[in-house]
Amino acid sequence: MSEEKSIQDADTVATESSSVRETADVQAARNKELKTLDKGSWLQKNIAPILALLAVFATMLLFYLMIFTKVDQTAQNIVLYILGVLSTIVSQIFAYYFGSSAGSKAKQEQLFKQNGKT
Repeated sequence: MSEEKSIQDADTVATESSSVRETADVQAARNKELKTLDKGSWLQKNIAPILALLAVFATMLLFYLMIFTKVDQTAQNIVLYILGVLSTIVSQIFAYYFGSSAGSKAKQEQLFKQNGKT
């Protein structure tokens, strides 16, 4: 019984440690983004939105090609694979800009304003 409890305690400590590392990682990424927005060049400030737009447009273009043009079978398989990858990337982009990450970012900026750090 005590061995089972010690295993559960070890699992709990490992889970808590992982959660702390993940939280610290997220915080470090937010701080890096805020520093880039403050002191970065035009390219540093705009590379993420530019790449996001390119991924969205590439996905839309491939959907258009698949629907409205005739593609041979070999090329179609390749295009479908690339389309799957791009669709996953676009869903992550939308999650970042419009999902919980955007809410977390807004909350973090509000906290910085309240603490007088921006």
